[in-house]
Amino acid sequence: MTKSTTTNSEAIQTDLDQFIIRNVEEMAFEPSEWEAATLLEVLALPRVTVTRPPEEQLLEIGMRPNDCHANCAAQAANDTERRSRHVSGWYIHGSDLILHSVVDIGGDWYCLTPQTTSLPSRFQFIPDSHIEWRESSDGMGMDAFRGGRALPLALRKYPHVHVQMRDQFMALIAAGLAAVDARDQVAANWGA
Repeated sequence: MTKSTTTNSEAIQTDLDQFIIRNVEEMAFEPSEWEAATLLEVLALPRVTVTRPPEEQLLEIGMRPNDCHANCAAQAANDTERRSRHVSGWYIHGSDLILHSVVDIGGDWYCLTPQTTSLPSRFQFIPDSHIEWRESSDGMGMDAFRGGRALPLALRKYPHVHVQMRDQFMALIAAGLAAVDARDQVAANWGA
């Protein structure tokens, strides 16, 4: 039997690296007319202001980092008073709209998801009643659809920029840079 030398911080870093690489890849999909039209349609929808409770409070009640859809579904399902409503929509991040879930609890809007990066405690969110959830083909989760079409991670105003950012990011990874450092360098080069 061999002794493992991987520490918890190394395992966490590996999970974070994998998360970052996956997100970079998922944001670099090919542009389409559907994406451009859907972006315009969603931008015309009303917005709400969402509050993000402190991360330690979210972790204490069992919310999982970067798993917003499951966190909000669990909150709604476990709310014995039935005041919580899981709402899917779009987090406004620069010129992109990121698929996200929040909860409406008695008219107050909350993000229940701890993040891997520091984010503002309040943000603008676009609820989208056209998003529906279907069981995934492997039966292991749920997938988001809009108008019968599976949704990507985001709707992007400048999709070609994400493709170029991915290429630069992957070149930095190939040169030996850690995913966190490569992400930060690419963000600095592209003005975040």
